[in-house]
Amino acid sequence: MSETLRQRLLDGMQGLKTVDCHSHTMLRRDYEHLPERSLFTMWSYFDRELGAMSGKGAGELFAGVDDEERWARLKPLLDRARNVSYWRHNLVVYQGLFGLEDGELTDANWRQVDAAIRERTAQPGWYHHVTTEVCGLQTQVRNVPWFEDWEPEYFTCTLRMEEALEQTNRSNRERLEQHLNMSITDLASLKAALARLMEEYRARGSVGIKLAHAYRRTLHSEPVPEADASRLFARAVAGEELAWPERKAVEDHLIFFLAECCAEMGQVFQIHTGVQGNWGWVPDSDPLHLLPLLHAFKQVKFDLFHAGYPYSRELGMLAKHASNVWLNMAWMYVVTMEGSRQALKEWIDLVPGDRLLGFGSDVGWPEFIYGHLVMARSCLADVLAEKVERDFLSEEAAVSLVHRMLRENAFGLYGLAGEA
Repeated sequence: MSETLRQRLLDGMQGLKTVDCHSHTMLRRDYEHLPERSLFTMWSYFDRELGAMSGKGAGELFAGVDDEERWARLKPLLDRARNVSYWRHNLVVYQGLFGLEDGELTDANWRQVDAAIRERTAQPGWYHHVTTEVCGLQTQVRNVPWFEDWEPEYFTCTLRMEEALEQTNRSNRERLEQHLNMSITDLASLKAALARLMEEYRARGSVGIKLAHAYRRTLHSEPVPEADASRLFARAVAGEELAWPERKAVEDHLIFFLAECCAEMGQVFQIHTGVQGNWGWVPDSDPLHLLPLLHAFKQVKFDLFHAGYPYSRELGMLAKHASNVWLNMAWMYVVTMEGSRQALKEWIDLVPGDRLLGFGSDVGWPEFIYGHLVMARSCLADVLAEKVERDFLSEEAAVSLVHRMLRENAFGLYGLAGEA
Protein backbone atom coordinates (compact mmCIF):
# COMPACT_ATOMS: atom_id res chain seq x y z
CA MET A 1 0.00 0.00 0.00
CA SER A 2 1.30 3.46 -0.87
CA GLU A 3 1.80 5.25 2.45
CA THR A 4 2.16 8.53 0.59
CA LEU A 5 -1.25 8.16 -1.05
CA ARG A 6 -2.80 6.98 2.20
CA GLN A 7 -1.47 10.08 3.95
CA ARG A 8 -2.70 12.37 1.18
CA LEU A 9 -6.14 10.86 1.54
CA LEU A 10 -6.04 11.34 5.31
CA ASP A 11 -4.92 14.95 4.90
CA GLY A 12 -7.80 15.57 2.52
CA MET A 13 -10.30 14.10 4.96
CA GLN A 14 -8.95 16.22 7.81
CA GLY A 15 -9.93 19.41 6.03
CA LEU A 16 -13.30 18.19 4.74
CA LYS A 17 -16.52 19.47 6.32
CA THR A 18 -18.12 16.11 7.08
CA VAL A 19 -21.79 15.18 7.34
CA ASP A 20 -22.48 12.78 10.19
CA CYS A 21 -25.13 10.59 8.55
CA HIS A 22 -26.51 9.06 11.75
CA SER A 23 -26.43 10.77 15.13
CA HIS A 24 -27.77 10.20 18.61
CA THR A 25 -25.57 12.91 20.11
CA MET A 26 -27.07 14.49 23.19
CA LEU A 27 -28.26 18.05 22.74
CA ARG A 28 -25.91 20.80 23.83
CA ARG A 29 -28.40 22.07 26.40
CA ASP A 30 -28.51 18.61 27.99
CA TYR A 31 -24.74 18.09 27.85
CA GLU A 32 -23.99 21.35 29.64
CA HIS A 33 -26.32 20.50 32.54
CA LEU A 34 -25.00 17.02 33.28
CA PRO A 35 -24.06 16.48 36.94
CA GLU A 36 -20.82 14.68 36.07
CA ARG A 37 -18.58 14.36 33.02
CA SER A 38 -15.72 12.02 33.86
CA LEU A 39 -13.83 8.90 32.87
CA PHE A 40 -16.50 6.84 34.60
CA THR A 41 -19.60 8.49 33.16
CA MET A 42 -18.57 9.09 29.52
CA TRP A 43 -19.12 5.82 27.70
CA SER A 44 -19.99 4.70 24.25
CA TYR A 45 -20.47 1.11 23.10
CA PHE A 46 -17.96 -0.42 25.50
CA ASP A 47 -20.75 -0.05 28.03
CA ARG A 48 -22.36 -3.02 26.29
CA GLU A 49 -19.24 -5.11 26.88
CA LEU A 50 -19.28 -4.08 30.53
CA GLY A 51 -22.87 -5.26 30.76
CA ALA A 52 -22.12 -8.54 29.01
CA MET A 53 -19.14 -9.29 31.26
CA SER A 54 -20.39 -8.08 34.63
CA GLY A 55 -24.15 -8.07 34.28
CA LYS A 56 -24.11 -4.34 34.99
CA GLY A 57 -23.83 -1.36 32.68
CA ALA A 58 -21.57 1.54 33.60
CA GLY A 59 -24.36 3.46 35.30
CA GLU A 60 -24.91 0.68 37.81
CA LEU A 61 -21.33 -0.58 37.97
CA PHE A 62 -19.86 2.77 39.04
CA ALA A 63 -22.74 4.17 41.09
CA GLY A 64 -22.33 5.08 44.75
CA VAL A 65 -18.56 4.49 45.06
CA ASP A 66 -15.50 6.74 44.86
CA ASP A 67 -13.21 6.93 41.86
CA GLU A 68 -10.60 4.57 43.31
CA GLU A 69 -13.21 1.87 43.66
CA ARG A 70 -14.56 2.66 40.21
CA TRP A 71 -11.12 2.04 38.72
CA ALA A 72 -10.76 -1.15 40.77
CA ARG A 73 -13.99 -2.41 39.19
CA LEU A 74 -13.09 -1.34 35.67
CA LYS A 75 -9.51 -2.64 35.54
CA PRO A 76 -10.23 -6.42 35.54
CA LEU A 77 -12.92 -5.92 32.88
CA LEU A 78 -10.41 -4.10 30.69
CA ASP A 79 -7.97 -6.96 31.16
CA ARG A 80 -10.61 -9.25 29.66
CA ALA A 81 -11.81 -7.13 26.75
CA ARG A 82 -9.38 -4.34 25.87
CA ASN A 83 -8.87 -5.95 22.44
CA VAL A 84 -12.35 -5.13 21.13
CA SER A 85 -13.02 -2.16 18.85
CA TYR A 86 -15.58 -0.81 21.32
CA TRP A 87 -12.74 -0.21 23.80
CA ARG A 88 -10.24 1.04 21.24
CA HIS A 89 -12.81 3.70 20.39
CA ASN A 90 -12.41 4.99 23.96
CA LEU A 91 -8.63 5.01 23.68
CA VAL A 92 -8.71 7.11 20.52
CA VAL A 93 -10.84 9.65 22.39
CA TYR A 94 -8.55 9.71 25.44
CA GLN A 95 -5.46 10.06 23.27
CA GLY A 96 -6.81 12.69 20.90
CA LEU A 97 -8.78 14.88 23.29
CA PHE A 98 -7.57 14.22 26.83
CA GLY A 99 -3.82 13.81 26.64
CA LEU A 100 -3.37 10.05 27.05
CA GLU A 101 0.13 9.33 25.74
CA ASP A 102 0.27 5.62 26.56
CA GLY A 103 -1.26 2.81 24.56
CA GLU A 104 -3.59 1.75 27.36
CA LEU A 105 -5.32 3.07 30.46
CA THR A 106 -3.32 1.95 33.51
CA ASP A 107 -2.89 2.39 37.24
CA ALA A 108 -0.34 5.10 36.46
CA ASN A 109 -2.39 7.26 34.10
CA TRP A 110 -6.14 6.88 34.67
CA ARG A 111 -6.27 9.72 37.21
CA GLN A 112 -4.64 12.16 34.79
CA VAL A 113 -7.08 11.20 32.05
CA ASP A 114 -10.03 11.57 34.43
CA ALA A 115 -8.80 14.98 35.56
CA ALA A 116 -8.38 16.12 31.95
CA ILE A 117 -11.90 15.00 31.07
CA ARG A 118 -13.39 16.88 34.01
CA GLU A 119 -11.39 20.04 33.30
CA ARG A 120 -11.75 20.23 29.53
CA THR A 121 -15.43 19.31 29.33
CA ALA A 122 -16.18 22.09 31.83
CA GLN A 123 -14.69 24.74 29.54
CA PRO A 124 -17.24 27.12 28.00
CA GLY A 125 -17.85 26.23 24.39
CA TRP A 126 -16.28 22.76 24.64
CA TYR A 127 -19.27 21.03 22.99
CA HIS A 128 -19.12 23.41 20.03
CA HIS A 129 -15.34 23.14 19.88
CA VAL A 130 -15.40 19.36 19.60
CA THR A 131 -18.25 18.97 17.12
CA THR A 132 -17.61 21.96 14.87
CA GLU A 133 -13.91 22.78 15.17
CA VAL A 134 -12.20 19.48 15.99
CA CYS A 135 -14.51 17.13 14.05
CA GLY A 136 -15.37 19.73 11.42
CA LEU A 137 -18.97 18.57 11.10
CA GLN A 138 -21.27 20.30 8.65
CA THR A 139 -24.30 18.81 10.43
CA GLN A 140 -25.42 15.66 12.20
CA VAL A 141 -28.46 13.81 10.84
CA ARG A 142 -29.97 13.12 14.23
CA ASN A 143 -32.64 10.63 15.24
CA VAL A 144 -35.18 12.91 16.89
CA PRO A 145 -37.65 11.28 19.31
CA TRP A 146 -41.30 12.24 19.05
CA PHE A 147 -42.09 15.75 20.24
CA GLU A 148 -38.44 16.80 20.82
CA ASP A 149 -37.10 20.21 19.76
CA TRP A 150 -33.66 19.59 18.29
CA GLU A 151 -30.87 22.18 17.88
CA PRO A 152 -30.61 23.10 14.17
CA GLU A 153 -27.20 24.69 14.70
CA TYR A 154 -25.82 21.18 15.14
CA PHE A 155 -28.47 18.78 13.86
CA THR A 156 -30.64 17.88 10.89
CA CYS A 157 -33.74 15.97 11.94
CA THR A 158 -34.98 12.52 11.01
CA LEU A 159 -38.03 11.54 13.02
CA ARG A 160 -37.82 8.28 14.98
CA MET A 161 -40.94 6.23 14.21
CA GLU A 162 -40.96 2.92 16.09
CA GLU A 163 -43.73 4.31 18.27
CA ALA A 164 -45.83 4.66 15.13
CA LEU A 165 -45.83 0.88 14.82
CA GLU A 166 -46.91 0.37 18.42
CA GLN A 167 -50.28 2.10 18.29
CA THR A 168 -52.18 -0.98 19.39
CA ASN A 169 -50.87 0.17 22.78
CA ARG A 170 -53.34 2.60 24.33
CA SER A 171 -50.79 4.81 26.11
CA ASN A 172 -48.88 5.32 22.86
CA ARG A 173 -52.09 6.37 21.10
CA GLU A 174 -52.89 8.80 23.89
CA ARG A 175 -49.46 10.46 23.56
CA LEU A 176 -50.05 11.01 19.87
CA GLU A 177 -53.62 12.21 20.43
CA GLN A 178 -52.49 14.74 23.02
CA HIS A 179 -49.72 16.11 20.82
CA LEU A 180 -51.96 16.51 17.76
CA ASN A 181 -55.14 17.38 19.69
CA MET A 182 -57.15 14.78 17.81
CA SER A 183 -58.84 11.46 18.52
CA ILE A 184 -57.62 8.16 17.16
CA THR A 185 -60.60 5.86 16.95
CA ASP A 186 -59.82 3.63 13.99
CA LEU A 187 -57.10 2.83 11.46
CA ALA A 188 -58.07 5.70 9.18
CA SER A 189 -57.71 8.28 11.95
CA LEU A 190 -54.43 6.69 13.06
CA LYS A 191 -52.96 6.99 9.58
CA ALA A 192 -54.18 10.58 9.34
CA ALA A 193 -52.48 11.31 12.66
CA LEU A 194 -49.18 9.76 11.59
CA ALA A 195 -49.25 11.69 8.32
CA ARG A 196 -49.92 14.92 10.23
CA LEU A 197 -47.00 14.23 12.56
CA MET A 198 -44.64 13.57 9.65
CA GLU A 199 -45.83 16.70 7.88
CA GLU A 200 -45.38 18.78 11.03
CA TYR A 201 -41.76 17.71 11.31
CA ARG A 202 -41.14 17.98 7.57
CA ALA A 203 -42.34 21.59 7.71
CA ARG A 204 -39.86 22.23 10.53
CA GLY A 205 -36.98 20.83 8.51
CA SER A 206 -37.01 17.07 8.97
CA VAL A 207 -35.51 15.22 6.01
CA GLY A 208 -36.81 11.74 6.76
CA ILE A 209 -37.96 9.11 9.21
CA LYS A 210 -36.13 6.27 10.96
CA LEU A 211 -37.23 2.81 12.04
CA ALA A 212 -35.18 0.60 14.37
CA HIS A 213 -37.81 -2.10 14.77
CA ALA A 214 -35.23 -4.83 14.05
CA TYR A 215 -34.25 -4.65 17.72
CA ARG A 216 -37.53 -6.32 18.68
CA ARG A 217 -38.93 -8.03 15.56
CA THR A 218 -38.02 -9.19 12.10
CA LEU A 219 -37.40 -6.67 9.34
CA HIS A 220 -39.60 -8.75 7.09
CA SER A 221 -42.88 -7.04 6.32
CA GLU A 222 -45.40 -7.57 3.57
CA PRO A 223 -48.49 -5.79 2.27
CA VAL A 224 -51.53 -6.31 4.50
CA PRO A 225 -54.92 -5.36 3.05
CA GLU A 226 -56.53 -2.26 4.50
CA ALA A 227 -59.64 -4.15 5.56
CA ASP A 228 -57.64 -6.75 7.49
CA ALA A 229 -55.48 -4.18 9.28
CA SER A 230 -58.55 -2.04 10.03
CA ARG A 231 -60.41 -4.96 11.59
CA LEU A 232 -57.44 -5.92 13.77
CA PHE A 233 -56.78 -2.35 14.89
CA ALA A 234 -60.46 -1.88 15.81
CA ARG A 235 -60.15 -4.82 18.20
CA ALA A 236 -57.10 -3.20 19.83
CA VAL A 237 -58.90 0.14 20.21
CA ALA A 238 -61.76 -1.76 21.86
CA GLY A 239 -59.29 -2.99 24.47
CA GLU A 240 -58.60 -6.47 23.17
CA GLU A 241 -55.06 -7.84 23.46
CA LEU A 242 -53.89 -8.93 20.01
CA ALA A 243 -51.68 -11.96 19.51
CA TRP A 244 -48.25 -11.26 18.04
CA PRO A 245 -49.11 -12.36 14.47
CA GLU A 246 -52.06 -9.97 14.59
CA ARG A 247 -49.98 -7.09 15.92
CA LYS A 248 -47.35 -7.82 13.27
CA ALA A 249 -49.99 -7.57 10.57
CA VAL A 250 -50.99 -4.11 11.82
CA GLU A 251 -47.33 -3.08 12.04
CA ASP A 252 -46.59 -4.36 8.54
CA HIS A 253 -49.51 -2.34 7.19
CA LEU A 254 -48.19 0.76 8.94
CA ILE A 255 -44.63 0.22 7.66
CA PHE A 256 -45.96 0.25 4.10
CA PHE A 257 -48.07 3.29 4.95
CA LEU A 258 -45.01 5.16 6.24
CA ALA A 259 -43.25 4.38 2.99
CA GLU A 260 -46.24 5.86 1.13
CA CYS A 261 -45.90 9.01 3.21
CA CYS A 262 -42.18 9.19 2.42
CA ALA A 263 -43.00 8.97 -1.28
CA GLU A 264 -45.61 11.73 -1.04
CA MET A 265 -43.53 14.06 1.15
CA GLY A 266 -40.12 13.43 -0.41
CA GLN A 267 -38.71 12.04 2.83
CA VAL A 268 -35.82 9.59 3.21
CA PHE A 269 -36.66 6.28 4.91
CA GLN A 270 -33.85 5.22 7.26
CA ILE A 271 -33.87 1.66 8.60
CA HIS A 272 -31.65 -0.07 11.15
CA THR A 273 -30.17 -3.27 9.75
CA GLY A 274 -27.52 -5.61 11.08
CA VAL A 275 -25.77 -5.07 14.40
CA GLN A 276 -27.84 -5.81 17.51
CA GLY A 277 -27.47 -5.24 21.23
CA ASN A 278 -26.64 -7.88 23.82
CA TRP A 279 -28.76 -11.01 23.31
CA GLY A 280 -30.25 -9.56 20.14
CA TRP A 281 -31.85 -11.98 17.67
CA VAL A 282 -29.40 -11.25 14.86
CA PRO A 283 -31.26 -12.90 11.92
CA ASP A 284 -34.18 -10.50 12.42
CA SER A 285 -31.92 -7.70 11.21
CA ASP A 286 -30.93 -9.27 7.87
CA PRO A 287 -31.50 -6.50 5.28
CA LEU A 288 -32.69 -9.03 2.69
CA HIS A 289 -35.92 -9.15 4.70
CA LEU A 290 -36.62 -5.68 3.30
CA LEU A 291 -36.95 -6.78 -0.32
CA PRO A 292 -40.79 -6.67 -0.44
CA LEU A 293 -40.76 -3.10 0.89
CA LEU A 294 -37.93 -1.92 -1.37
CA HIS A 295 -39.59 -3.35 -4.46
CA ALA A 296 -42.99 -1.89 -3.57
CA PHE A 297 -41.60 1.64 -3.21
CA LYS A 298 -38.99 2.08 -5.89
CA GLN A 299 -39.45 5.87 -5.77
CA VAL A 300 -38.50 6.07 -2.05
CA LYS A 301 -34.88 6.55 -1.03
CA PHE A 302 -33.97 3.98 1.62
CA ASP A 303 -30.96 4.69 3.85
CA LEU A 304 -29.89 1.33 5.31
CA PHE A 305 -27.67 1.42 8.35
CA HIS A 306 -24.68 -0.26 9.96
CA ALA A 307 -23.46 -1.96 6.79
CA GLY A 308 -26.08 -4.61 7.57
CA TYR A 309 -23.32 -6.30 9.56
CA PRO A 310 -22.81 -9.25 9.57
CA TYR A 311 -24.81 -9.26 6.32
CA SER A 312 -22.62 -6.67 4.60
CA ARG A 313 -22.07 -8.73 1.46
CA GLU A 314 -25.80 -9.35 1.12
CA LEU A 315 -26.47 -5.65 1.61
CA GLY A 316 -23.93 -4.78 -1.08
CA MET A 317 -25.65 -7.07 -3.56
CA LEU A 318 -29.04 -5.69 -2.55
CA ALA A 319 -27.88 -2.14 -3.33
CA LYS A 320 -26.25 -3.35 -6.54
CA HIS A 321 -29.65 -4.35 -7.86
CA ALA A 322 -31.92 -1.85 -6.05
CA SER A 323 -31.08 1.71 -7.04
CA ASN A 324 -33.30 3.16 -4.30
CA VAL A 325 -30.90 1.93 -1.58
CA TRP A 326 -28.11 3.97 0.04
CA LEU A 327 -25.53 2.11 2.15
CA ASN A 328 -24.67 3.77 5.46
CA MET A 329 -21.53 2.93 7.46
CA ALA A 330 -23.02 4.32 10.68
CA TRP A 331 -21.66 2.60 13.82
CA MET A 332 -19.51 0.19 11.84
CA TYR A 333 -15.95 1.37 12.50
CA VAL A 334 -16.40 1.04 16.26
CA VAL A 335 -18.02 -2.37 15.81
CA THR A 336 -15.15 -3.74 13.73
CA MET A 337 -12.51 -1.85 11.80
CA GLU A 338 -11.54 -4.93 9.82
CA GLY A 339 -15.14 -5.73 8.98
CA SER A 340 -15.56 -2.12 7.88
CA ARG A 341 -12.60 -2.38 5.54
CA GLN A 342 -13.91 -5.60 4.06
CA ALA A 343 -17.39 -4.18 3.48
CA LEU A 344 -16.01 -1.04 1.84
CA LYS A 345 -13.67 -3.02 -0.40
CA GLU A 346 -16.57 -5.02 -1.78
CA TRP A 347 -19.07 -2.17 -1.97
CA ILE A 348 -16.69 0.05 -3.94
CA ASP A 349 -16.57 -2.73 -6.53
CA LEU A 350 -20.34 -3.23 -6.52
CA VAL A 351 -22.27 0.01 -5.93
CA PRO A 352 -22.11 3.40 -7.66
CA GLY A 353 -20.18 5.81 -5.47
CA ASP A 354 -23.03 8.28 -5.14
CA ARG A 355 -24.96 5.84 -2.91
CA LEU A 356 -22.24 5.21 -0.31
CA LEU A 357 -22.41 7.08 3.01
CA GLY A 358 -19.03 6.86 4.71
CA PHE A 359 -19.69 8.07 8.24
CA GLY A 360 -22.39 8.06 10.88
CA SER A 361 -21.20 8.50 14.46
CA ASP A 362 -24.14 6.78 16.20
CA VAL A 363 -22.91 7.90 19.63
CA GLY A 364 -24.33 9.91 22.51
CA TRP A 365 -21.31 11.94 23.64
CA PRO A 366 -19.79 14.54 21.27
CA GLU A 367 -16.29 13.42 22.21
CA PHE A 368 -16.98 9.96 20.85
CA ILE A 369 -17.87 11.43 17.46
CA TYR A 370 -14.21 12.44 17.28
CA GLY A 371 -12.98 8.95 18.11
CA HIS A 372 -15.29 7.34 15.59
CA LEU A 373 -14.33 9.81 12.87
CA VAL A 374 -10.62 9.10 13.38
CA MET A 375 -11.31 5.38 13.01
CA ALA A 376 -13.49 5.97 9.93
CA ARG A 377 -10.86 8.07 8.19
CA SER A 378 -8.21 5.45 8.90
CA CYS A 379 -10.30 2.66 7.36
CA LEU A 380 -11.29 4.74 4.34
CA ALA A 381 -7.68 5.70 3.67
CA ASP A 382 -6.57 2.07 3.99
CA VAL A 383 -9.21 0.81 1.58
CA LEU A 384 -8.89 3.51 -1.05
CA ALA A 385 -5.10 3.47 -1.13
CA GLU A 386 -5.14 -0.30 -1.54
CA LYS A 387 -7.78 -0.06 -4.28
CA VAL A 388 -5.56 2.33 -6.22
CA GLU A 389 -2.53 0.11 -5.77
CA ARG A 390 -4.14 -3.28 -6.46
CA ASP A 391 -7.57 -2.98 -8.05
CA PHE A 392 -7.18 -0.48 -10.92
CA LEU A 393 -9.06 2.34 -9.15
CA SER A 394 -7.61 5.67 -10.23
CA GLU A 395 -6.29 8.09 -7.66
CA GLU A 396 -8.73 10.65 -9.05
CA ALA A 397 -11.63 8.28 -8.37
CA ALA A 398 -10.34 7.58 -4.85
CA VAL A 399 -10.19 11.28 -3.98
CA SER A 400 -13.65 11.77 -5.46
CA LEU A 401 -15.00 8.93 -3.31
CA VAL A 402 -13.65 10.59 -0.16
CA HIS A 403 -15.64 13.73 -0.93
CA ARG A 404 -18.73 11.79 -1.95
CA MET A 405 -18.76 9.43 1.03
CA LEU A 406 -18.06 12.01 3.72
CA ARG A 407 -20.03 14.96 2.37
CA GLU A 408 -21.51 15.17 -1.13
CA ASN A 409 -23.72 12.07 -1.03
CA ALA A 410 -25.36 13.23 2.18
CA PHE A 411 -26.19 16.58 0.60
CA GLY A 412 -27.79 14.79 -2.32
CA LEU A 413 -29.69 12.20 -0.31
CA TYR A 414 -30.98 14.43 2.47
CA GLY A 415 -31.41 17.60 0.41
CA LEU A 416 -29.22 19.64 2.74
CA ALA A 417 -29.01 23.40 2.24
CA GLY A 418 -25.84 24.94 0.82
CA GLU A 419 -23.20 23.63 -1.52
CA ALA A 420 -21.92 20.09 -1.32
